[in-house]
Amino acid sequence: MSVGATQRLQFEERVGPGRKAWIWLAVIVVITFLAIAPIVVPIALIAWLVNVLRYRGAVVRVDDDYVWVNRRWARLAALDLDTLGRASNTWPWRSFSPRYLGANPIWTRDSVGVRGADGGKTYWLSVGTNRRDELVEVLERAVPAARARAAQAGPSVSPAGWHPDPWRLRPLRWWDGRQWTGYTWPPSGGPPP
Repeated sequence: MSVGATQRLQFEERVGPGRKAWIWLAVIVVITFLAIAPIVVPIALIAWLVNVLRYRGAVVRVDDDYVWVNRRWARLAALDLDTLGRASNTWPWRSFSPRYLGANPIWTRDSVGVRGADGGKTYWLSVGTNRRDELVEVLERAVPAARARAAQAGPSVSPAGWHPDPWRLRPLRWWDGRQWTGYTWPPSGGPPP
């Protein structure tokens, strides 16, 4: 299994806010005003704007060996399809964990949730989607295929070094032997030395 190799993209969806997000905002404001209290409306507006800003560029990708939510990733071979279901709201602090792959905005039609374990660490995938059936089908096909490739390849992982950037922001990104880092080539600050 080569972490740095270019992977075949099997699924990609941008789940950022669209027109539907703003319709939901109006619904939430009316419900908050009528059912709770008018004084709570500014709090609901601020929470909504934070949510929109947080997920404005959210992209969910599945390639041959990884599932990506923005820049966070988990190995497909580590996911447990027995836990595949709908995403649930998570504890607020979990979003700070690099092992939480979350993009579960309210304006999507449905959601997908699945857990997994890799190297003794638990991973959570919790994403909103407008293409749930397609994403579930891709995961149900890709996870067993990734496990079979991982079993054939053995425990080897690509060594630390420069590999093609999985996010395609730069030509190369540094893989430290365990995870992708923020170092890219050529550097974003100017011409190479």
